[in-house]
Amino acid sequence: MKNYGILCAILFALLSFSQFSLAQTPAQPSEKMKAANELYVQRKYAESAAAFADVVKQEPANGRAWYLLGMSNHFQGKYEQAIAAFEKNLTIAQNPASMYNIASGYSRLKQNDKAFEWLDKAVKAGPGVMANMEADPDLENIRGDARFAKLRDTVDRALRPCKYSAESRQLDFWIGKWDVMTLNGQKAGVNVIEPFAEGCSLMENWTANGGGGNGKSINYYDASTQKWYQFWIGSGGGALRYSGAFKDGAMRYEAETVNPNGKKVLHRLTFSKNDDGTVRQFAEISNDEGKTWTVSYDFKYVKAR
Repeated sequence: MKNYGILCAILFALLSFSQFSLAQTPAQPSEKMKAANELYVQRKYAESAAAFADVVKQEPANGRAWYLLGMSNHFQGKYEQAIAAFEKNLTIAQNPASMYNIASGYSRLKQNDKAFEWLDKAVKAGPGVMANMEADPDLENIRGDARFAKLRDTVDRALRPCKYSAESRQLDFWIGKWDVMTLNGQKAGVNVIEPFAEGCSLMENWTANGGGGNGKSINYYDASTQKWYQFWIGSGGGALRYSGAFKDGAMRYEAETVNPNGKKVLHRLTFSKNDDGTVRQFAEISNDEGKTWTVSYDFKYVKAR
C-alpha cells in the first residue's frame, strides 16, 4: 500500500492492537494466528493471506485477522478481496485505518466516488490516519481531483485545529524575538516568543540583562474553559499560574500567590499591541485583596535586529 501502511501493519502485527481492530479478538492468539503474523512480518503476503483466511474461518470475530487479511491482499494488488476483508473488520469495530484502506483500494480500482466516500468516513472517525495521504501512492489516481483539495483542507483543520481557531491566535502579536525595554529606555533583557504544538501554544524564553536570571512560560487557549492560561517558572524558583482572557484589545491574565508571611497576593499581567508594532507588558500586584495595586514593571517590546 505504502511505507506508512507497511509500518502500521507491522506494528499492528507485532504489538498490541488498537481498540479498533482488536475488538472481539482473543486475548491469546492461536498458533495459527501467530504463524500468519510471522508470514506477514516477513512480507510473504500470498502465504499470509491464505493463513489469515484460514484463521477467520475458525475465528470470525477476530478483528486483527480480518485487518491483516485485508492488508495481505492489498499488497498483492487484490483490491476487491482486500476491501471485503476491511469491511469485515468494520463490522467488529469502527477502525479508521480500515476505512482509509478501503478508500485506497477503490482509488486503485479507479472508483473515485467510492474512494472519496470512504476517505470522508475515515476523516470523521480518526483524522490521524490521513497524515500520509499526500505521499501515499494508493491515492495518486485521485490526487488531481478537486475533491482532494477540499479533503486536504478538511484534514488539516482536523489535525491542526488551533491553526484555524481565532481564539488561539489572539496572542500571536507577541510572537518574535524582542528587546525588552523599561520606561526610561534601559534594556531589561531579551525575550523570544515561539509558537509550538501546531499553533496551540506559545513558549516564552526570557533572559534578563546583567545575569538577572531567566525563565520560561507556556501560554495557551483552552477551548473547553474558553480561557487563556500562562504557566511561568523563573530561574529563581518563582512560579506563577495565570488565567484570563483577551478583552478590549489586550490579553488580561490574573493569578494568586502566597507570600512568605502566608498572605495572599493578587497579580495582574496585561499584554497589548501598540500601533507601532511594539508590545506592552504591564504587571501589577495587590496585597489588599485588590483594593489597591502597585506596578511591578512596565515593559516595552521592540523587535530585535
